[in-house]
Amino acid sequence: MLALVLAMTTLINNPHFMHSYQIFYSDFGSKTAPEAPLRWRYLVAGVGVPVIAVIFYLWCIVTLNVGLMAQAANVMLFLVGWHYVKQGYGILIVESVLKRAFFSDPEKRLLRWNALSVWLASWMYFNRLLGEFEIYGFTYYAISVPDAVYLPTLVFCVGAGVLTAGMLIRKALKTRLPLNGLLAYATSSYVWLIIGYVHPLTALVIPAFHSLQYLAIVWRYQLNKNEYDADGDGSLFGGLVRTTPARAATLKFILLGMVLGVIFFYAIPFALDLAIAYREEVFGTTMFLFAIWVFINIHHYFMDNVIWRRDNPTIKEHLFS
Repeated sequence: MLALVLAMTTLINNPHFMHSYQIFYSDFGSKTAPEAPLRWRYLVAGVGVPVIAVIFYLWCIVTLNVGLMAQAANVMLFLVGWHYVKQGYGILIVESVLKRAFFSDPEKRLLRWNALSVWLASWMYFNRLLGEFEIYGFTYYAISVPDAVYLPTLVFCVGAGVLTAGMLIRKALKTRLPLNGLLAYATSSYVWLIIGYVHPLTALVIPAFHSLQYLAIVWRYQLNKNEYDADGDGSLFGGLVRTTPARAATLKFILLGMVLGVIFFYAIPFALDLAIAYREEVFGTTMFLFAIWVFINIHHYFMDNVIWRRDNPTIKEHLFS
């Protein structure tokens, strides 16, 4: 089972993170030019967030505040859940556009509020369920969520779910629904954020399914973009394999994501943990592994919040083409 999880991580999970870096920082100079659309969002996510993260980790190391550093894992879990439900919602909207089965603005608003309420209630439940646990060698202490906050959130979550189900039933009686998109929406909003508490192994498998959703969108976008930019003869592996230029460029993009995943998730963290001396009696023996993995998860959310915006002209041009 461990070998299977490692294979999924290397071939699916890690590349999905690296693809966001490949897309986000590609031609970063033009994206942050004075007149560029979303310039400040690119600067905040691409420069501001990494700088803040470095300052935060340095402060924790200098002050020997392992507890504060461990709380970065809670921020990661908070944003990962948000990222899951937003991705499910995004896939639903993408398919509704492709199949011309549109949702009205009030319907979209209800779908968003429902997904976000499930995410928030599940995150609160997770903190209430586990007082402490170990993640990447660090002991993580959950945040105390009082009943006065949790119970109203749970009621709102149930109410939003009932309203959403009613809206979808009424809509299905009048027109067709984007079923694959609804499956992605329901899975990311309910299944992933609930069954993860049933058995520890599910917490290892769920990210792979999330990554598969993500890769389907990224590869579609990248193939369309490469078809738009296509040139060359489409050769791969020194000319041993020939394909269309766009497919060749997309395969190179995918392979590069896998290589970068191995480098940033394994090679660099393990090398730093071995080469740089720090207070192991305080931070354990995998401090850099913890810091880098948590940072990539958090940074991934901020980058995606810029990349997949509907007002991003590059995404609008190539995702639906």
